[in-house]
Amino acid sequence: MAATDPIRRIRRIQHDVPLTYGVREALRELAELPSSPRVPYVTASLDWRPKGGDPGRLPPPELQRSQRRTLKDVEGSSRRPSRQIVERALDHLIAEYGPRGEAVDSLTVDRDRILAYLDDELDPSARGAFIVTCAAHDVFTPLALGIPMPTRVTAGETPSLFDLARIVDDHAAYAVLLLDQHETVLSIIRRAKLGRSVSLLSNDYPRHQQTGGMRQKRLQARAGERVAAFARGIADEVQRTLEEERVDWLVIAGDEVMTSALDETLHQTVKEKILETIRLDSTTSEDDLIATTLPLADAAERERELAMVRRLQDAIGADGRGMGGVAAVVKALQKGQVATLVIVDDFDAPGWADYTMDAYGAGPVPETHPLGGDVANLEPVELADKLIRLAVRTDAAIEIVKTSIDASDLPDEGVPAGGNGPARSEVAEDLDQLGGVGAMLRFA
Repeated sequence: MAATDPIRRIRRIQHDVPLTYGVREALRELAELPSSPRVPYVTASLDWRPKGGDPGRLPPPELQRSQRRTLKDVEGSSRRPSRQIVERALDHLIAEYGPRGEAVDSLTVDRDRILAYLDDELDPSARGAFIVTCAAHDVFTPLALGIPMPTRVTAGETPSLFDLARIVDDHAAYAVLLLDQHETVLSIIRRAKLGRSVSLLSNDYPRHQQTGGMRQKRLQARAGERVAAFARGIADEVQRTLEEERVDWLVIAGDEVMTSALDETLHQTVKEKILETIRLDSTTSEDDLIATTLPLADAAERERELAMVRRLQDAIGADGRGMGGVAAVVKALQKGQVATLVIVDDFDAPGWADYTMDAYGAGPVPETHPLGGDVANLEPVELADKLIRLAVRTDAAIEIVKTSIDASDLPDEGVPAGGNGPARSEVAEDLDQLGGVGAMLRFA
């Protein structure tokens, strides 16, 4: 029995880390918030990494003798540069909407809420944060993230969701299976942090016997049976967990005996998710595990972007199930026609909105209302966030294409002659030919 069922224990662990894992759900909830033309939503994103690697505070400034009694408890500033950037940006927003009124009152509460969250609640282990707040509508949604975000603050009639959508798209969950004949661990990595793991412990049957025990050939046969049975148990658990966690990719690491045995038992749907089989020691730390495998997931995401743009180009030219161009995509999104929105990560295009009709269009604000409404309700907007909001609200998938090329991927000569900024990826240049945005359609 021990050879055919060698799994002694299965442990499923939900790791208690102070980060937000329901980011995809939060994106949907924020996209569903009603527009607020009179009082803005504030969206703040931060690169929460500390300056110099020290999460504490800088020493307080040297006080003059006349200040020592009244300012004796003054604290130094945070070592996290984004903290000061955000505070200054919030103060500037309040001054911009001031000096008084409903918007200023709401923004002042928003400012205090954001700074209190950063100072008292956001865990030091977070590397990024994303916050949407509007006191007038009783909205305060903070997200603590394991990866840094660009530091910026915006205010508008709807939350600014492009950066959050990029985090969701660029950092899909993946799994790492660390194989060993005694214990195997499947780790689920979400946004560069370990979220859940499953450990399978073997009973180590058959053990080496003293003289007079099983003969060597029989011992080897039993050991082979145990490895095969253990591999079958691992394969079942891997398939179940990947389906439950909706994981896109799998990295396998282990010795040749176990990886070969597992390859014979894995379901085909699991094999299709395998990115690579690598060598890692069973004692590899969590940080080293993520540092080694995260580049593989990043490379897979770039491949997926390339495949999607190629598919989009084919669909535009063949069956009418694809389209490119800002104006066409805006219209298709509002009709619920879009299955997948494909957009460059630096997309920038002007448009207009009528929030009373939840209507949007590309280009400058028209002189007459395209839908017969009041032209006074038309406002100029930047379309990037509006496209993301429309896509999320209509259950369209989102593929955000990375435009820059990592320095490690450049040839020896680096940036091309001319010095026109960072090199642009080929797939981004292809999408640029369509205006930086395209869509795969549910129906032509």
